[in-house]
Amino acid sequence: MEAFHTLSVEKTLELTGSTPSGLSEEEARKRLEHYGPNTLPESRPKPLYLTFFEQFKSPIIVILLIAAIISFGIGETLDAWFILAVLIINAVIGTWLEHSAAQKAQALKRSVKTFARVLRDGRIRRIEAHDLTIGDIVLLESGDKVPADIRLIESHDLRVDESLLTGESVVVEKSALAIFDDPELPVADRANMLFAGTYVASGRAKGVVTAVGLQTQIGRIAEMLAQKSEAKIPLIERLERFSKNIAIAITVVSVFLFFIALYRHMEMAEIFFLIIALFVSAVPEGLPVAITVALAAAAVAMSRRHVIVRKLAAIEGLGSCTMIATDKTGTLTQNRLAVERFVTPKGAYGAQEKAPEDLLEAMVVANEAHLSRRDDLSSLLGDQVDVAFAHFALHEKPSLAGLLEAERADTMPYESSKKMSGATLKKDGRYLHAIKGSPEVILDYTKMEASEKARLMREIETGAAEGYRIIAVARAESAEPSLRKTLERRLFEWVGYAEIIDPLREGVQEAVKRCQRAGITVVMVTGDHPSTAYHIARELEIAMSLEEVMDGESLTRWTENGEDPEEIADIRVFARVAPAQKLQIVKAFQKLGHYVAVTGDGVNDAPALKFANIGIAMGKSGTDVAKESADLILSDDAFPSIVGGIEEGRRAYDNIRKVVHLLISTGFAEIVLVMLSLLFAVPVPLLPIHLLWLNLVTNGIQDVALGLERAEPGILDRPPRRPEERIFDRVMIARIGTGGLYMGVVAFTLFHWLLGSGYETDAARNLTLMLMVLFENVHVFNSRSETVPIWKIRHLQNPLLILSVVAAQAIHVGALHFPPMQRILSVEPVPFRLWDELAILALGLIVVMEIEKWLRNKMGRNGNL
Repeated sequence: MEAFHTLSVEKTLELTGSTPSGLSEEEARKRLEHYGPNTLPESRPKPLYLTFFEQFKSPIIVILLIAAIISFGIGETLDAWFILAVLIINAVIGTWLEHSAAQKAQALKRSVKTFARVLRDGRIRRIEAHDLTIGDIVLLESGDKVPADIRLIESHDLRVDESLLTGESVVVEKSALAIFDDPELPVADRANMLFAGTYVASGRAKGVVTAVGLQTQIGRIAEMLAQKSEAKIPLIERLERFSKNIAIAITVVSVFLFFIALYRHMEMAEIFFLIIALFVSAVPEGLPVAITVALAAAAVAMSRRHVIVRKLAAIEGLGSCTMIATDKTGTLTQNRLAVERFVTPKGAYGAQEKAPEDLLEAMVVANEAHLSRRDDLSSLLGDQVDVAFAHFALHEKPSLAGLLEAERADTMPYESSKKMSGATLKKDGRYLHAIKGSPEVILDYTKMEASEKARLMREIETGAAEGYRIIAVARAESAEPSLRKTLERRLFEWVGYAEIIDPLREGVQEAVKRCQRAGITVVMVTGDHPSTAYHIARELEIAMSLEEVMDGESLTRWTENGEDPEEIADIRVFARVAPAQKLQIVKAFQKLGHYVAVTGDGVNDAPALKFANIGIAMGKSGTDVAKESADLILSDDAFPSIVGGIEEGRRAYDNIRKVVHLLISTGFAEIVLVMLSLLFAVPVPLLPIHLLWLNLVTNGIQDVALGLERAEPGILDRPPRRPEERIFDRVMIARIGTGGLYMGVVAFTLFHWLLGSGYETDAARNLTLMLMVLFENVHVFNSRSETVPIWKIRHLQNPLLILSVVAAQAIHVGALHFPPMQRILSVEPVPFRLWDELAILALGLIVVMEIEKWLRNKMGRNGNL
């Protein structure tokens, strides 16, 4: 591979067969076919057979396999084959669920795309990064992810984060002018090169692609990156630990039971199967898979509402969100900026009025927008402020289009920390410098008297208070080509300021109100003028007085005084905020106990996005750095989508609680049933083979169907759950205890009564098994809501759940009449005269759970009974 860092720009262009104006579309197509797409290998999807065999890794499965082997050894061949059959069926179901969840996650991952701006046929185009090829000319700015290995052609104040490649967290300066002699120079020292996967921290750049895909520096280590495994979701880890802890506890109990059974002179085979029965009852093996499916389904539902989930753990956290710290521009507003009028010392000019040429000229020079189609203002691309300025100027004077595309002698790209941008253009042997940005910053570079500056700022305050976004412009002419040196002299002439309108997004007012009803505080964090921000905030009822507004200077004083969180507890609008201050605001509200979701789109938002409990990046306007730092991405950049995401997050968490309640309470009932048999010295009411059948039939699909429940009514009318709240809170424990005890005690009482009434053990087990099937099918409907009475639930909204219950009952009844299953399970058809009694006992579970629900609702949801 050629050492491009040792070559001049001209030689690099020659070797790559390119020109400063880029490739033609036809040439790019040919090269893409020749060199292949600019992609890296992804981690290969786990083969189905591997997913299948991984279903047999858990301790409970190993124990059951041992039970099957022992059953073969002692001549219980039917039992052995049945255990193996159930294990295989469970493995098939688990494989299908995991595979479908993985496919959904992969589809969502593919929906997050990286784009690049390139020169094709001399025009700037935005293409997907995988369509880049060698020789393409790429344009980059702060926040962009470098899409390929690139030799710099031009650079302006360029600093790059190369930590992915070098491990160094400090940004490095880059320069197109540098040339090196050593072909083996370390990657970290190649200052004239950019490498795929790194990020532009600040500045602008133009360069030619020298390597794509596996030929890039990152491509050489791509295999290692592809094999990197993703961390498990915290909730899944906690539940897996819960399952393991139950298994350990049952092991300890089993040792204790073993000695008790020996003392009672029980046969070894009976003791063994008693212990196996306990394990099968107690360990909720299907729980992690069912919850993974529920989270994956929630992620798909959120994507339909324009929220792309990058980290599944964020779904769990959305239910705890108590505060949203949101940008204004593009999130609360449409980000469709238009200059309503431009105010100069000589007067104000609207879009249809003839503005002075020096004003229009300055608006075009200090501008990074460009026309993708000649003489077509609708094809203007770039930053929204630049596009609004260019549209205003070119609409008035179309001949300035050439000035817009003209080569600059010097540029100062916009950075949020500077709050300004500018450019220099050679004109008639001299240099025209133009700058634009926040009025207070631009005024500081003018030669205006202090009193006049103060008067202007009062005038600007009036416009900002009416909701206008204010952008000031100044210009200077000199023999000096350097914009920075000209700025140091502070001799710019004040041109005036633009009053820019940015309408509210449709639905944003209702979305803010829904957040407030849901107990979620909305805080605006913006770089805009305090008066402009307050006007929008008041319209949205985010803030109702100026006392709830704090500007950047006040934030600086707050920082210097120790950053006491209580001092900003009631602030709802933070204006003229610097990037570092956004992170301080987030930390302060977290110290106040808030679970904070933060929106951001720029490279400087990345620290706040990472530190927030939930980072939300903008999909359209967001930089690649912001997207990589975020947990969620808004594909439409709209605030209402955040509210939709919170609703889906709460729904997902509710459904997870429903699944946990169903599986743990039914498992607890089976434990109670087995333990009571030991306590009263009677045969085990249900053998391991029955418990396996019970778990297969009643929990095979029902738990997954519960995970797909629709949102309960009023889900956004209740306060957020506490971040420290556990799945197994007092409500969950009370519900599990109530339902589990009723099922276990009633089933054992029936079994004990049947034995006392002269029933054979197998016949008593047959009826007890039927009752447990009825119990667990009924209990599915109890699990659908912790607060809503069962008769108020809209049961037809989840047809899959109803079908799964009907199918489960039908399968069990079918097994009672199917001779092979009769032999395996030692069952027989249940006489119709007993169905009524069994149904009454099963429906009694609904009565008990509704009484518990009524008492809890009456005394408060916290379960203070």
